[in-house]
Amino acid sequence: MKITIECADPAPPQITRAVANLLALAGAGTGVTVSTDADWTVDRAVKLLRDTNERTILLIQAAVEGEGFADGPRFREKYGKTALRGPSATLTKAIKRGAEQGHWPADIPSPLRPTTPDKDGWSKTGGYYLGDGLVPIFAEAVKTVREEKRTRA
Repeated sequence: MKITIECADPAPPQITRAVANLLALAGAGTGVTVSTDADWTVDRAVKLLRDTNERTILLIQAAVEGEGFADGPRFREKYGKTALRGPSATLTKAIKRGAEQGHWPADIPSPLRPTTPDKDGWSKTGGYYLGDGLVPIFAEAVKTVREEKRTRA
């Protein structure tokens, strides 16, 4: 038997409890599997940005403003030669933490993909692409996180 449950992301607490109870009733070793969608939503993107540092948010914002591409040399020129050291690692760690906390599946892809090295520096990325269809999602997430920071300040 195959049972499919679809609900809004994030799932309401009563749905989460009901599914957890169902899985507990099934017990280990029964062949029951659970899969979740591995797509970025605004809610997931907001959670991701809340769990990263300012430099990583700036990189995501640059990709949004660049209509899906953050230009490496331009980003370094604006934020310093070392500005792209760290954001991708920070992003990877935040994605892992979010998966461990149940915000998204462990196999969700990183929203950013690096390009090949730029022509002006050995081993420096030429930039980052925001995944297909993610510009509006992360634009809304950046806006939300920025507004939260303004209201706290």
